[in-house]
Amino acid sequence: MQLRQGFPDAWRVYQTCGGRVDAGRVVCMLLCTVVPCVSQMAAIPGGCFSMGGAGGDQDERPAHEVVLRPFQIDSCEVTWAQYDSCVKRGACTPPHYDDGRCLMWTSHGVVRVRVPHKYRAPDSPVVCVTWFQARQYCRHKGKRLPTEAEWEYAALAGGGGPYAWGSAPPGGSRCTMPSSRKPLKSGSFAPNAWGLFDMTGNVWEWTADRYERDYYRHSERDNPPGPSVGRYRTIRGGGWYSGRDQLRVRNRQWFVPEYGEVSLGVRCAK
Repeated sequence: MQLRQGFPDAWRVYQTCGGRVDAGRVVCMLLCTVVPCVSQMAAIPGGCFSMGGAGGDQDERPAHEVVLRPFQIDSCEVTWAQYDSCVKRGACTPPHYDDGRCLMWTSHGVVRVRVPHKYRAPDSPVVCVTWFQARQYCRHKGKRLPTEAEWEYAALAGGGGPYAWGSAPPGGSRCTMPSSRKPLKSGSFAPNAWGLFDMTGNVWEWTADRYERDYYRHSERDNPPGPSVGRYRTIRGGGWYSGRDQLRVRNRQWFVPEYGEVSLGVRCAK
């Protein structure tokens, strides 16, 4: 009763996830509602899962067995304030909000954009960072970018998808929708079963892997590192203006590593 009265958000997470996760993860999720969740990492158990599937796009096929060692991953997407602190220390370069190197997909193709200051809320996920900037930020924190396999495994959280929360369709009570016209505060919605927020929607997330359309046809079974060569890098999770299909956990997309995008951010692992 004291938890319910003193920390209603924590009580909501407990009711939503307490029956599906072990005590350690419940404690972590409760802490994330009381202190800034960007400071938390979730411990992901090693295990075996089926990556990809037959019902999605061509590059998601075939479904194949993957075995991963245990790892940790940020509970929330890196925020603007957190990334800015790295810039102020001289360890990171500024996001490309104003210099023409931030892109956006439109019905007319890809366009260069500038991000208004009113959209740079300190507790919203940082966007307009390149793959190299995302990698450098994670390195500065003693972390790294997650592999594509780690990302999908963590997002599924032992479930079957197709979304991070399960099979219910995307909606405003579960993830950021295009009507928001921008990313929302990191951790605005209930986490998945392993305590990870915004694995579906809000912003796309860079992974360590290069992109190859047919990689799944010859991917390694144990801790796959991704293709050894490739022009683009894989991004996962969907963004604030993504459609239902792109919000699926198994959906794969790619982006040029030298540019940022208005719905593309970062989450670190180790």
